[in-house]
Parts: sequence; structure tokens; C-alpha cells
Amino acid sequence: MKRNILLAALAAIIAASAPLWAQEASPTPAVMLDVATKKLVNTRIKDMAATVRVTETNWRELEKCGSDFKRTYYFKRMNVAYRYPNQTRMETKALGSTLLIVFNGDTRYYKVPFKTETSSVAGQPGQKQGLLQFGVYAPDYLTLDYDPHFEAVEKGLHRIRLTQRRSVNKSYELLWVNPKTHVIERRQSWNGDKQLTMELRYKDVKEAKPGIFVPFRIEIYNPEGKLGAAQAVEDLKINSGLADALFATAK
Repeated sequence: MKRNILLAALAAIIAASAPLWAQEASPTPAVMLDVATKKLVNTRIKDMAATVRVTETNWRELEKCGSDFKRTYYFKRMNVAYRYPNQTRMETKALGSTLLIVFNGDTRYYKVPFKTETSSVAGQPGQKQGLLQFGVYAPDYLTLDYDPHFEAVEKGLHRIRLTQRRSVNKSYELLWVNPKTHVIERRQSWNGDKQLTMELRYKDVKEAKPGIFVPFRIEIYNPEGKLGAAQAVEDLKINSGLADALFATAK
């Protein structure tokens, strides 16, 4: 019973980040960014580690973002580590056991008691985690997974549409990026039917290191504009030199 609960909890984390429509991948390699995008991204973060803590939840409003998405907020604390390029480790506790997910490029590895699995997530950006989820506009996920399209400047923020590379998936992200901090102050997720599914707002932005700005509060709003949950970023460490072993996908 305990193992089944852990597997269901881990599946909720994976499913919450994954879109609800079919995707197809092709072996398109990483691409070079244009000059305008290079000026807007933050290239100073080589690695980052933090604890993400859930501080607020409104379960009824969060449910409107999706039931799987809602279940991920049952985990009150999660340790997250990131390393350039496109390497992320997420670790949390449930029922006294450790749940682990590692993303390394196009490979996803997860481990719970009595079960491990390694699989490919090529062409499926929605199933990955990285600096995009932290509200940092970074070059690695743009060269591999998303194609950025500048749309307009609104109140000093650059509105960017991200479409998926290597995929027929028509879903997209809208970002409002601050060109001075390289922080995504707002992010909207739209599905293939052009319906808004959620909005994230990145707040309490601080200069964690010279030239490196990070939001310390993440708010999640449902399609009706109601607050569903909030998270705090704590114990942040940047460019501390994270070990290769943290991001290994073969055990």
C-alpha cells in the first residue's frame, strides 16, 4: 500500500508538468540563439540549489489548473538542484521515504522505494523542469526545447511567446521578461486549443549575486485569475559547483 501511494505521488509530479495532448519528437539538434535573445537571457547561472516550500494553498482554486497539478502541492518541501545545461534534480519526502526525479538533457530518471525508471522526454518540454520553472530567462531550454518569439514591450517588460521545438504540440508559453533582471515576472501556459491553463507570477526578486536576480516567491493562478498556491524559495545557493553525481540518470 505504501509503495502504491508513493508511486501515485511521484506520478502526480510527472503528470502535472506534462501536457494533456499527444506529442511527437524528431532528432532536431540544439540551435543558436539570435542576438536579441542573447541580450535578454541570464548566462551567469552555472548551477543553483534551493528548497522550494509551499506557503499557501487554496485547493478548490488550484483544482482548476488540473487535478494532477494540484496533487504536486501535497509535498510541502522539495529540494531542487540545477546545473547548466538542462540538468535538474528534484527530491522530496513522502511517508518517510525519498522520491527523486532527475532530468538530464532529454533523459528523465526517477526513483522511489522498490522502483526506478529511465526514459526519454525528447520533444516533450512540458515534462521537464529547470530555470524556466524558477522564473529565470535562461539560454539552455531555449536552445533545446523552446523557440522564442518576441511579440511586444508592455510596461517595460518584453512579451515573449515560447513554442515547442521538435514537437507537433501546439501549446505555448507567454512570458513577460524584465530586461534588466532577466526574470520572468509573469508566465502564462496556453494549451493547443488556445485556452489559458494557468498563470505564474514571480515576485520578491532579489539580487542573489552580482548580476544574478532570482524571484523568491512564486504564485500560481488558475484560468479565472484566482490564487491557487504560493511557494517560497529558500536556502538559495548559486554557482557553488554541484557534483556530477547529483544529475546521474543511470544507477
